[in-house]
Amino acid sequence: MLEIITIGFNTFREAIRSKVLYLILFFMVLMIISSLFLETLALDGGDRLIKNLGLSTISFFGLLVAMFIGVSLIPQEVESKTIYTIVSQGVLRWQFVLGKFLGLIMTVYVNIALMTVMLLGILAYYAATTEMIEFTAFYWMVLAIGMELLEMLIVVAIAILFSSFSTPILSAVMTGCVYIIGHMTNDFWDYIRLQGEKEGTEAYCAFLKVIYYLCPHLDMLNLKKQAVHYEVLGMASASFPFFEGTFHAVTYTAAILFLACLAFSKRDF
Repeated sequence: MLEIITIGFNTFREAIRSKVLYLILFFMVLMIISSLFLETLALDGGDRLIKNLGLSTISFFGLLVAMFIGVSLIPQEVESKTIYTIVSQGVLRWQFVLGKFLGLIMTVYVNIALMTVMLLGILAYYAATTEMIEFTAFYWMVLAIGMELLEMLIVVAIAILFSSFSTPILSAVMTGCVYIIGHMTNDFWDYIRLQGEKEGTEAYCAFLKVIYYLCPHLDMLNLKKQAVHYEVLGMASASFPFFEGTFHAVTYTAAILFLACLAFSKRDF
């Protein structure tokens, strides 16, 4: 356990010194601050624009951190030969992978925390100047960001999995593709259901169902609609599957990390 924590904090320190991270953070701040000025262009629902843009920024730039920093963590150690030094000191390969995951998730969470403070501060300023935002809005925003933290568990684990056996560029592409597919699983299931109504498509639908169940269901963790339009949705917001989403995030992350440890343990370097 100590080895995992040590590698995690070393990874975190290396990540926060990355120039790519500062560039991403700059655009994070720019996007969130711009929401305060864009709301003046909205004829109605300026608070919704701020919440929508803010949550989208957190999700998008959290993905970028995982893609452009996470996918290079393991390949960089292998190419620089530092992995030999680490392994020679008694660190097991699965401990190395989990340590990298811990360091990357810490990096992503720190960035999300900074964006959350800025976003809630902008909402508080908007509420104080317009008196159009209720306390309930902040409650749903915190819940939405909490589910975003669970989503990032899956995304970071997937980035670590691909980086354990592939090149950084290919890993980034595959991580982005899985992220997009994960947010389209509801539409994918509707497509499977429609195909199932046709004759002679049983084998095809069975194949699609296997893909469906293997994909991460990130739409289960997307609370943006409820956070932005909670006044209109009413009871639909309260019926959000919090427990199911949390269980899916934890179990899927554990399964992906197991595969990542297995893949890296079989790798020759």
